[in-house]
Amino acid sequence: MNSSSTSAADLVLRESTWSVRVLTTEQLQRMLDARHGSSVSARSLVRRLQGQGLVSLAHIAAAFYEVTDPIATRSRGGLVPDFGSLAWQLELRWRNAKSRRVTICWATSRAARLYGGLATFDRRSSQLEHDLGTASVLVRLHETRPEVADQWVGEEILRRDFAPQSRSMKKIPDGAIVVNDEIVRVVEFGGQYSATRLRRFDAHFYRKHGIPYDLW
Repeated sequence: MNSSSTSAADLVLRESTWSVRVLTTEQLQRMLDARHGSSVSARSLVRRLQGQGLVSLAHIAAAFYEVTDPIATRSRGGLVPDFGSLAWQLELRWRNAKSRRVTICWATSRAARLYGGLATFDRRSSQLEHDLGTASVLVRLHETRPEVADQWVGEEILRRDFAPQSRSMKKIPDGAIVVNDEIVRVVEFGGQYSATRLRRFDAHFYRKHGIPYDLW
């Protein structure tokens, strides 16, 4: 591989073992375009990585929502979100999500060992669709705030590396922004969450532990 595609491969494998469980090839292309320009083809790259035993691919039908911006942000001194309204927004977007054919890519255990991360792909449709929504958050950060995307740590790494010594990680979010080994913000992709569940999320991370969050 040339240096450009090696760097692109590192990005794909790092994000697949440290940040999210699965991405579509379209999401990978957006991420590569944001960080490497249009010189790298995601489809060609993942086929090469598949041949090396570092990723697996599958063609599936899935209904999931691609985010563009957070629907709620909770920071110090900010207003209390309207949890009922947020729950309704989340319900509507899942009702309106259209099923489509996509190619998905996830890391193998070999890649996880090489990068010191984890490979925890889950084929259950409800989990897969949530994971693809979470991946869309990461991709959007690569497009708009790459410095924040580079500080993202995914759910499974939080469970492995942070939960044992952090009381705030008794509940594990979809991701967190970590600076100097400190969680400075948590990130959640909203599924079909009730207002009660959203209030509990807010109560645990923001009111109890003082950690700001973004709900996408």
